[in-house]
Amino acid sequence: MAVITRTRNCLKNFKRDFKKGLFSQEDGKVLKVWAKEMELYGPKYIEDSSEWRDHPLYGEWFGYRASCFSIEGRIIYQIIDENTVEVCEVERITPKHDYKK
Repeated sequence: MAVITRTRNCLKNFKRDFKKGLFSQEDGKVLKVWAKEMELYGPKYIEDSSEWRDHPLYGEWFGYRASCFSIEGRIIYQIIDENTVEVCEVERITPKHDYKK
């Protein structure tokens, strides 16, 4: 089981991009499924699932992971282990395959 938090920038940018129409209603539904699966089954499940095409990131994103929620859309997140609780902190949700910080 994981607890998901979202950075302030992630929330602000997601809301802005959603208002701009960069995310569809379908994207929103898929993101909710990802969050629910992450909360219920944890990061290892997401990592092992072929549905999310989850993978580690390198370079300036070293220590983060990315899950695919559409052809180009990515959820960039970091797993923070605190004793027995895994906190999944979502850094960015991007409608484009864009890993620039």
